This record gives sequence, C-alpha cells and structure tokens, in this order.
Amino acid sequence: MSDLGTKLKSYRKSQNMTLDQLASALNKSAPNLKITKGRLSRWENNKEEPKLSSLKILADYFNVSLDYLIGLNKDPFPKNVFPIDQEAFRNVPLVGTIACGTPTLAEENIEGYVPMFYNKDHKNDVIFALTCKGNSMEPTFKDGDIVFVKQQPTVEDGEVAAVLVDDNEEATLKRIKHVGKDVLLMPDNTSGYSPIVLNSKNPGKILGKVIESRRKFS
Repeated sequence: MSDLGTKLKSYRKSQNMTLDQLASALNKSAPNLKITKGRLSRWENNKEEPKLSSLKILADYFNVSLDYLIGLNKDPFPKNVFPIDQEAFRNVPLVGTIACGTPTLAEENIEGYVPMFYNKDHKNDVIFALTCKGNSMEPTFKDGDIVFVKQQPTVEDGEVAAVLVDDNEEATLKRIKHVGKDVLLMPDNTSGYSPIVLNSKNPGKILGKVIESRRKFS
C-alpha cells in the first residue's frame, strides 16, 4: 500500500479540506474510530498503516472501492458503480401528519429530512416525503417505504396521489380514477381493500402526485 498516502492526500486536497476538517468528517461517520489529525498525517506520509475498519471508512467517504484504495484494483470504482455528486441531492421534509392540508408549512409536523436525487424538471416544485403505512398499495408500495410527493391539486387517472380524506390529518396513498364528478381512490391491493369515493358528501383533498419512492432492504 505504498501509494495509499499519496491517494489519501490527493483526495483530501481535491475537496479543499485540511487534516482537521477531514478528521472531523470521518469521526462523524465512525465516532468509535477516533481518527485524529496526527493519525491522518501519518497515514498520508506512509508512516502508519490504517486498520481495515479505517480503510473502509476512508473508501466510503471518498466514494472509491476498498480494493482500489489498497492497491488491489486499478479502477477506483467497482463495475457499474459511479461516484456520487453530493450536489445532485436535495433534502426533502419527511412529514408525519398533514394538519390543515399544509404538508410543508406546518413545521411541527416535519419529522426530519430525507435526500432525493436532484431533478431539474422539479427545480421549482414543492416536494415532501411520506412514510407508507399498511399494505393497501402492495405490491407497488410496501409498509415502511418512503414516497416523494410533488405538491399539486390535481392528478391524472392511473397516477398515485397523496390524499386527505375528510378531517384526517394523515394522507392516504391511492391510485386516482375519475368517474363523472366523483374521484375514486383505488388500492393496488384489492384483497380486503375497497375504493374510497370522494364527492360532495365525502370530501377530500389531493395533496400531490407520487414521483419517486425508496425502499429499505434488510
């Protein structure tokens, strides 16, 4: 790993980071490792060899493969894997409840923020995220999935929308179908679930269209 130090120094300088700044960033990723400025300096000058746990953190931080970092592979990126540009993300509010139909304005209802890929087509759109609950939209969406919703008052037939029904403060996700003056909220899972009819007697409000989803595999 004779060229490890050269690689580390090159990656650090390419991000205009000092040793102190890099140590701070790495410790946020892995506080148990306690990486110091002095240790980084010794690594860069090949006076000390990082442990495997530290090498993995470094590889992940610089978005390169571990094999490349330790000199086993000349390609910095595994096949079909490309470096991630952090500027390609935007943080979207994750909303728990949607009181009064204002998902992005009710600060007390925001549970946190989740990153999504930046898309110039949605540059000026208001986008919020919801966590799916239940299985009425399986197999399209499963319980625990995160969906990203573009805020808009109408949705075309066949598209999935986040909808408030009556005075409910939590949105339901359903596929939209227009029948005359009625709007049908259609579940993808028809086993045990029936459409919800929205009309003058059973009012509801479309909050927006689902444009992206994310699922955790564990």
